[in-house]
Amino acid sequence: MTSLIKFDAPLPGGNTPLVLGLGVFDGVHLGHRRIISEVLAMAKRHDAVPAAVTFHPHPRQVLCPDDPPRLLLPMTERRRLLREAGAQIVGVIEFDKKFAVTEPLDFLEALLHEREFRLAGICVGSRWRFGHFGAGDKEVIKRFSAANGVDFTPCEEVVIGGETVSSSAIRRAVAAGRIEHAGALLGRPPRLFGTVARGNGIAGSVLHAPTANLEISCGVLPPDGVYAGSIRIGSRNFPAAVNIGFSPTFGGADRRIEAHLLSFDGSLYGMELELELLSFIRYEQKFSSPEALRTRIREDELLTRQAFERARKGEAGPCTAAE
Repeated sequence: MTSLIKFDAPLPGGNTPLVLGLGVFDGVHLGHRRIISEVLAMAKRHDAVPAAVTFHPHPRQVLCPDDPPRLLLPMTERRRLLREAGAQIVGVIEFDKKFAVTEPLDFLEALLHEREFRLAGICVGSRWRFGHFGAGDKEVIKRFSAANGVDFTPCEEVVIGGETVSSSAIRRAVAAGRIEHAGALLGRPPRLFGTVARGNGIAGSVLHAPTANLEISCGVLPPDGVYAGSIRIGSRNFPAAVNIGFSPTFGGADRRIEAHLLSFDGSLYGMELELELLSFIRYEQKFSSPEALRTRIREDELLTRQAFERARKGEAGPCTAAE
């Protein structure tokens, strides 16, 4: 029988006890970290291996192909953060149309009878739904676990500022430009992932502020504007003033994501970068001349450095300029 779960590391043996934290885990936000923390406690009680099990593609990409979610993290980073949170191994279940119609009890039975491990415990978010038409919930798991000698813990949702922490809430916050709020829900700044492509050269030759033009592959874009950000190159983090928009001063027709790295000298073409968004600075605007824009860019750079230093020291707060 083929295993339902593909783990990122080999298991010690067929009777290895596992405690599974189940969920999509996009973002690996504070709510997800609470689940993994509980998995660790359960695994210690049962002398078991703590594991996180996620799904790929995202279920909504299969169930709602015309309106798929914009993922917060690529799978490689999702795995890394789940391990950082404490999972010793991370498994992935392929979510396709066939799996989507699996009945809740059939899914739980498949986990119970996996030949690669012995199911010692399950932990999920208290509002998590699964199975055909979302018919499975914590009560289904509770009854199944009690009948089969499996430990089960439903984790209560994390609430911050009166809002339940969820991947959807984080996507909404970033899309609305509420960068600091999204960071509070995530437990770290939201990020964009992309590859550096060649731009039109105006930023460097005219504005004396060369930028990395990012072709975004993952992450939620905030509204057009200028943001304070941070990019890691090698072992160092560099402050980055990020412009998202159409460069109206130069009559741009295409939306661009341009990151002006401060205190960095070198070529980034072709590199894959992770851009942290720290805070909003200002809306994009059309300036009367390149000189006026250059003056404003110097102010943006100062605000970016200030936000970067606050983030480095673990402080919070907006860096929006007074308009």
